[in-house]
Amino acid sequence: MTRWRRFFSRIGLRILAFNLLLLFLPLAGVLYVDVYEEHLVEAQRQSMHERARLIAEIIDRNGLPASTIENLELRNDERIRIVSGDGTVIADSARSGEESYPYHYEEIRSDLLYRIGTLLLRKPMQWFRGPEPVSLEGDEYEAAAVLDGIEIENALAGRSGSAKRIARAESSPSVILYEARPVHLAGGRGAVLVSRTTHAILHDLYAVRLGIFRIFLGSLLAAIVLSLWIGATIVRPLGRLQRESEAILDRRGRLRGGFTASEKRDEIGDLSRALERLTSRLESHQDFSEHFAADVSHEFRNPLASIRNAVEMMASTSDPHERDRFLSMANDEINRMENLLGSLREITRIDARLDNEPLHPTDVAAVVRSVADGFRVRGANVPIVIEAAESRPLEVRASEERLVQVFENVLENALSFTPAGGSVTVSIKRDGQMIRTAVRDSGPGIPKGNLSRVFDRFFSWRDSSNGYHAGLGLAIVKAIVEGYGGRVTLQNHPDGGAELVASLPAA
Repeated sequence: MTRWRRFFSRIGLRILAFNLLLLFLPLAGVLYVDVYEEHLVEAQRQSMHERARLIAEIIDRNGLPASTIENLELRNDERIRIVSGDGTVIADSARSGEESYPYHYEEIRSDLLYRIGTLLLRKPMQWFRGPEPVSLEGDEYEAAAVLDGIEIENALAGRSGSAKRIARAESSPSVILYEARPVHLAGGRGAVLVSRTTHAILHDLYAVRLGIFRIFLGSLLAAIVLSLWIGATIVRPLGRLQRESEAILDRRGRLRGGFTASEKRDEIGDLSRALERLTSRLESHQDFSEHFAADVSHEFRNPLASIRNAVEMMASTSDPHERDRFLSMANDEINRMENLLGSLREITRIDARLDNEPLHPTDVAAVVRSVADGFRVRGANVPIVIEAAESRPLEVRASEERLVQVFENVLENALSFTPAGGSVTVSIKRDGQMIRTAVRDSGPGIPKGNLSRVFDRFFSWRDSSNGYHAGLGLAIVKAIVEGYGGRVTLQNHPDGGAELVASLPAA
């Protein structure tokens, strides 16, 4: 059951079913042919009724002999007879010559395409039409000298009469319509009988059916071609994306491949390119995580090795001063590990929770002044100069705690590189839709080879006088600023020192 449900839920099958709706129009046309035939038959019957009425009026008014109908100009498929009160035919237009029927509908019926359509649609059309009424045979009636049909009886009784009979021809039966009207003859009441075959109607109907079947075949061909084209442009690319998605992960859940970006300009092409970008980002994140784990293990290896050496040395000496020195070394390394763990925990929390933290309009200049005051209170020897170009608040949508974290790391980094007698300058201004904050120190600047690595985690370029740094401060700054939709850069200033620029979207 599930397999069949999966089969019928295929997009290609549903597209084919939708395109097959194109066939409903010609099929409806086939069904409408019956209505069209009824209208044609009724129109022919009305024409014959008027014909019989006019001839009866001419004979009644002018007293023309019944034999004059032999000289009337008639249609090739029309026949007029005058019938006496006892049903005897006293005048017949067919006696002046043989009947001829110019409608060569048999040529249409013998057409191969028509025969194929008849073979395919005969049974379905019978289901829609239902059983046809049985008509009386008209062959013997046509050859009889005395006519006693229902239409003659009605005319001799003073009413109009009509009938429909089937004449069996050699190739196929044809329908003959009869219309009778009462008329006054010299010997009493008689009847004018007008009869016509439906050859003209059949000719038109067969031509219409053949045309409809051609439209049906054209629609079927269009539906097939359209389905194949849609299948090639929609179903096949989707199938390729499915196969690539199933093969993109290995047994351990690691990315081992990617999506192939399509050059198509449609929605599927956009999807394939978006998936290709997504997998590229996931692969980059996977590589970053692996390198990050390796860097963390490397950073922990050194203090752990120092602690182990200190403990071993403590165990091998009995000198209290030496034991205290080794204990102090172990404590320093433990503190180093605690600081490293705290920084790792913080940057991990930023990566995971920054998008979910509440945001509020926060004045960047006020935050910078607060952080600078904190450094002054702690006894910073380097002056911090704040230049705010506008008196109105320069607000961004952010967490004030995170902005404090950003500028504490930036100012601490700038102060650590600024020698005595130097200064740190902070410039805050609006730059279009961004709030731009530039922090410049008066230190030695950054070697060109390290400019591309300053925001890498665990990267630190300092001499021994600056003490140990985990190399996560600027990485935290970058994570927070970019998490808020901003950008951060660090470069050497032309007038000396390094300048860090953090731009955040204005609130």
